[in-house]
Amino acid sequence: MMTATQLRNFLLGRKSPLETLDFLSKEFLPAVLERLNESSTRRLMALYGGDRVPENERNLTDVRNRISLLIEYKMAWIGNEITQACGVADVFWANVVANRFPDLEIRNNQGFLGLRIEVKCLQAVAEEKAANFDTLKKDLHPNTDYVVVFIWEWFGEQNSVSWDRAPKILRAFVFHASSLAELRDYAWLETPPNTLGNGFQGFDFRYAVNCQQGTYKEEEGNYGKLLRIWSDDSHYGPGLSKILDATIATYRDFRDFAIWSGFEVVAQHLLSRSGPGKPEAILIDGRIAGYFLGNLAILFRARANLKQQQELASRQKKEDKIIGIQQQHVLDQASHLAHIVVMNDKYQWVKNDVVNGELERRETGRKPKHLVRHLSGN
Repeated sequence: MMTATQLRNFLLGRKSPLETLDFLSKEFLPAVLERLNESSTRRLMALYGGDRVPENERNLTDVRNRISLLIEYKMAWIGNEITQACGVADVFWANVVANRFPDLEIRNNQGFLGLRIEVKCLQAVAEEKAANFDTLKKDLHPNTDYVVVFIWEWFGEQNSVSWDRAPKILRAFVFHASSLAELRDYAWLETPPNTLGNGFQGFDFRYAVNCQQGTYKEEEGNYGKLLRIWSDDSHYGPGLSKILDATIATYRDFRDFAIWSGFEVVAQHLLSRSGPGKPEAILIDGRIAGYFLGNLAILFRARANLKQQQELASRQKKEDKIIGIQQQHVLDQASHLAHIVVMNDKYQWVKNDVVNGELERRETGRKPKHLVRHLSGN
C-alpha cells in the first residue's frame, strides 16, 4: 500500500518518468478505471427514456466531445477522492481552463505545479478515431507531462440503474508525453508528401507546417492523429532509450486494441440482430479473429487474411465444432457457415456466400448500417 509521502512524491513529479509511468499505468489508472465504470458514475452520463444520439457526423462528434469532457472532469474528481483517501490533503487535481495542453494538472496548496495530464477519449466504434495529440515538443516537460487515453463505448446492460445505454470505459492507456511527441515528430518528418516542391516540412514556433510546391501553411489536422503516430514499419534511427521503447510497446498495444475493440462491438451487434443466440468467437493463430452466430460469420480482415478466409470456407464439416484446421491454427466455429462477412478497420465490408467450400462475393459497402438489410434472413 502506497504511503501518503510516496503518493505525494509521484503526483508532484519528484520521481523519474519511468517510475511515474509505472505508477500511473499499474496503480493509479486501474483505480480510476474501476470507479469510472461503477454504476454510480455511469448513470451520470447515461441515456434514458428513449434518448437518442444523433446519427449525422457533425452532431455525433458533438456528443463524443461531450462524453470526453465528462470523462475528463470525472477523472479529476476521482483523482482528488483517491488523493484525499490516501491522506494527501495538500495536493489536488485541477482542471486547466485555457483549453490547451494540458487538460489536468496537479497542484499543492502553495500553487506548486506537479504532473500535467492530457486526456483523450475515443469511442470504440468511431470510423475515424480522430483525437489529435499535436502539442509541440518544446511545450512539453519531459519529467511531468503525460497523455492518458480512454477507449469507451455505449452498453445497455442493466445493473442497479434503469438506463437505456451508458458509456463504459473498455481500457485506458498512459503515455510519456515527450516520448510520444518524439516518435510522432520523427515519423512525420521522415515521411513528407511528394508535393513539397522546393520547400520543407517542419515546425515554426506555434505549430506544425506543411509545404505544397514551395508554399507554406499550417498543417490541416492530420498531424498528431493518435492512430497515425507510429506504425509497425516505423524505425527510430537515433536509437531507442528505455522510455521510448516502453512508449512504442504501449502504443502498439493501444493501436491494436483501439481498432479491434470497435470491430468487436460492431460485429457482435450485427450478429445479435441476425438471429437469436449469443455470438461465439472464431480463433485464428491463437487470437480472436471474428465471431459467428448460426450460419453467419463476421471476420476482421487484419486478423484473417484471404487464405485464412478461404480456409474457413473450405473446411465446413457436419460436426458441431471443428478444432485444429492447421497445427498453428485453432479455429472453433459453427458447422455449415453459409455467409462470411469481412470488415476492415474502417468497417468497410464484403459479404461472401460459401458455395461448395468456396467464397463467392455478393455485396460490398462502406457503412455497417448498410449491411443490416443484407443480413436479414442471411
